[in-house]
Amino acid sequence: MLNFFAHVVILLFCLSFKLGAIPVVKDSEIVTSIKPVHSLVCALTKGMTNPRLLVDGNFSPHNFQIIPSQAMTIKNAKFIIWIGPSYAKPLHMHLQKFKGKILCLQDSKLIKFKLLRTGAFWDEHSSCSHHDHEANEMNLDGHIWLDPNIMLQVVDVVLEFLIENYPDHKELLEKNAASYRDRLKKLYKDLSYRMQPYKDKTYIISHDGNQYFDGAFGTKTTATISIDPSVPPCAGHMLKLRRAVLDGEISPVCLFSESQDEMLTENYAKTLGIPFAVLDYLGTNIPEGEYAYEEIMRAYVSSFIEGMEAEALAVSSP
Repeated sequence: MLNFFAHVVILLFCLSFKLGAIPVVKDSEIVTSIKPVHSLVCALTKGMTNPRLLVDGNFSPHNFQIIPSQAMTIKNAKFIIWIGPSYAKPLHMHLQKFKGKILCLQDSKLIKFKLLRTGAFWDEHSSCSHHDHEANEMNLDGHIWLDPNIMLQVVDVVLEFLIENYPDHKELLEKNAASYRDRLKKLYKDLSYRMQPYKDKTYIISHDGNQYFDGAFGTKTTATISIDPSVPPCAGHMLKLRRAVLDGEISPVCLFSESQDEMLTENYAKTLGIPFAVLDYLGTNIPEGEYAYEEIMRAYVSSFIEGMEAEALAVSSP
């Protein structure tokens, strides 16, 4: 009997030693760029750590300056996960000095990035494969999270990166990834059902960021106000858009903008005589965390539907 209890004690000691040998992961070790990516990484590392979010919804990833708290977050990190120079471009130069490991999603061959579109109007021939220039890190469209199916590809890439750097947590990471894949599939199914009445509907957007959304749900962006969100459109471009709408060359149901461009874009909508609505790509008012991405997408679809069902604004004088 004594030998039996001795063996039990030894077994429990070995088990506790084995469990204790799994290294603790500090919350500051993993840093992500924007809220949708942060949400995905939070879901994968649930029970392991709480990743830090670098650029929250109050910053415009297109044009911002690193503040001291963000610089310190980067300095304290071991790993940074971000989309790449195609999104949150101001981070590009700052991360050149980072001494840890970086997962740049746009460098992965497993994730299907699209090229930015050029020109005033687009149709089915304006896909990325018809560009006459080769892809580079700056002319890719980084809004990949607007298609939940592409986020499934992101899960695979991030999971491989995390297991490579945290092999002791492999079982937990794989379990979390499997659960999150199921959530993403359900999200896509739910959103597809809501978007079904708007398949093949056309609209204009303040700057091109919705081609992944269009690919996922069958809608069509026909034109943009500005190719570069930091550069306002010229008068000639707006005149061309107005004539195209009035002549029936294009028939957009709505003009969408980001919150940063709301007032200016609403005036453009009045000029064009079409409804106006705001799309929040990053979920400015949605709390960060593992469920943030799903909430962002549900709110995004709700805003899109509201815009498509809105009444046209009064047409301004030419």
